[in-house]
Order: sequence, then C-alpha cells, then structure tokens
Amino acid sequence: MRSPFLFGAGFAIVGALALWSCGGSSAPSAPTPTPAPAPAPTPSSVTVNIVGSIGNQAYRPNPVAANSGDTVWFRNNDSAMHHIVLDDGSADLGDVIPGATSRGWTLRNTNPTNFHCTLHTSMVGSINAAKAPDPAPCPDPYGYGC
Repeated sequence: MRSPFLFGAGFAIVGALALWSCGGSSAPSAPTPTPAPAPAPTPSSVTVNIVGSIGNQAYRPNPVAANSGDTVWFRNNDSAMHHIVLDDGSADLGDVIPGATSRGWTLRNTNPTNFHCTLHTSMVGSINAAKAPDPAPCPDPYGYGC
C-alpha cells in the first residue's frame, strides 16, 4: 500500500514543476508595427507675381517657398516687360510681357536658388532661402536700367 506521505510529496513535486515551467515567462507579445513614412508632398504650381521693376520687393512672395517637384511660374502684373533667369544658369524663362505668365520651371531639389530680371538688374529674388537677396547697386545714375 502506498504511503499518503509519498503520494502528497509526489503531488507537491509535480505541482512545483508545473508552476516552475509556467512562471517567469509570458506569452510573446505581438510586434509593434512600424509607422508608415510620411508621403512625399504632391507636386504643385507656385506662382511668383512680378509687381514692380526695382529691388527685391518687385516679386511677391520673395523669398519663394517651394518643394522639390513643384513647378514655379512668374506672372507679370507690372506694366513693363521682364526677362527672368536663374542665377545658377539652370533656367532662362525668357521674356514675360505685362499680363502674361512665364514658362514653368520644375525644381529638382530644395536648395536655395536666386533669380533676377536681366532687363532690371536690381530685381532679385530667391527660392527656398531664409530671406530675399539684397539688390546689387544700380550702375545707372537715373535708375532706368535697374
């Protein structure tokens, strides 16, 4: 006949092993999903209004804020013709007569880029710069060429 002591001791050992195998570990948790990256901005059109013929206030806005892939246009709201070029030589947008809009130019990056009017040398502007550039001194003492 079995001793009740051995039966109780065996039961205690089996119970302790069962608790030991379950204790201290938890069920694996589901992995935390990685958030999806923010989508790139959708390219858009950015219009720069030409509102005068002198200085860095001849463009609105100035500086111009634009994203890579955006197309920049110059709308001539002034009474004089203008000829817009980028200082880095990447684009010559040509003559823009009063009431007209220039050809579009698509930005390839967001690096600051300056532009100017070849007919009015003081008309300067910038895309993605902290501030509009200062106009160069006017070589014409009467201010007609600036």
